[in-house]
Amino acid sequence: MPWENKRIDPWIPILVCLLMSVGLIAIKSSTRDISGAFVMKQMIWDLIGVSFLFLAVFVRERDIDRSLWMVYGVTIFLLSAVLYWGVSTTGSRRWFDLGVGYFQPSELAKLAVILISARLLSKGTRRVFWVSFLFVAPVIFLILLEPDFGTAFLVGMTWFVMSITSPVPWRSIVIVLLIIAILLPFGYFFVLKDYQRERLMSFLYPERYSQSGAYNVLQSIHAIGSGGLFGRGYLRGPATLKGYVPKKHTDFILSVVGEEFGFAGVATLIFLFVLLIYRIQRSVRRAKNLFWELVCVGVATVLAFHIFENMAMTMGLAPVTGIPLPFVSYGGSSTLMFCVMLGLVMKANAIGKTGKEVKGG
Repeated sequence: MPWENKRIDPWIPILVCLLMSVGLIAIKSSTRDISGAFVMKQMIWDLIGVSFLFLAVFVRERDIDRSLWMVYGVTIFLLSAVLYWGVSTTGSRRWFDLGVGYFQPSELAKLAVILISARLLSKGTRRVFWVSFLFVAPVIFLILLEPDFGTAFLVGMTWFVMSITSPVPWRSIVIVLLIIAILLPFGYFFVLKDYQRERLMSFLYPERYSQSGAYNVLQSIHAIGSGGLFGRGYLRGPATLKGYVPKKHTDFILSVVGEEFGFAGVATLIFLFVLLIYRIQRSVRRAKNLFWELVCVGVATVLAFHIFENMAMTMGLAPVTGIPLPFVSYGGSSTLMFCVMLGLVMKANAIGKTGKEVKGG
């Protein structure tokens, strides 16, 4: 039986491991005043993630196709269950406590939306476009109930980018945009929580919220700016040492990199992310069909949004949404799902249109 994988892109796992190394270095620095266990836990998640990265490549294409709807069904179930049995933190229910760590179902939702949207949108008809909308809408709705506006927006954005990349008629897409534009005012006043509206207002008027909604961002900007060109040195950042920046090992981990390694450290991190997105873009061109092309587009959209939003919010260029920096921020669910998604990109490249087929058992 011919082995279906024609090539393995070694650069994706290399770049992932480099980003994970940066993350472990930054997590160690940012959690010295809390607990040293964070580094060990993240290292375990990283190893599990890399394992799943390669595992996704060696899953048969037909098995991936058969599991699409199961992944979607499990996602809907978990998103519903977490609203009742999830851990309550600051008024939100987003995580399951597994004892050894936390799992966030909305991370799985990103993968489910990519797979289902790619399967439906690859057909390119107006009817299937609206069917895909009906399948994505419940996912967004359940995530909003947690509430997690940032992830809900990301899921919608991913579906939208995949839609405009597909052969779906533009008229249908424009209709959806008009519906969203009409619903935006309603969403602001009746869907967003008070603290979410405060985040938006603190982004627009940071000086008015310097001791509340904009405090994290202002401290992060100060920490990054104080790093200068080459930083203050590893484990020597005052803002990191004294805990001036809240959530410095998760949402605002870029402030640690900026303070301790300066502009050079942040630029290096951006360079690694650009290379990763470039490798995904190459897989888009090599994809054997529209389904795999849309899968790669969806993964690239999720990663690009995470990278841009996280870096922008830590610098005061975007509202705070709680979006982690891929492979750098502390977190198990996000790391695992990012690895699975990139594993699918490697799969798209492995079964792509070019390259010499290798025979195997």
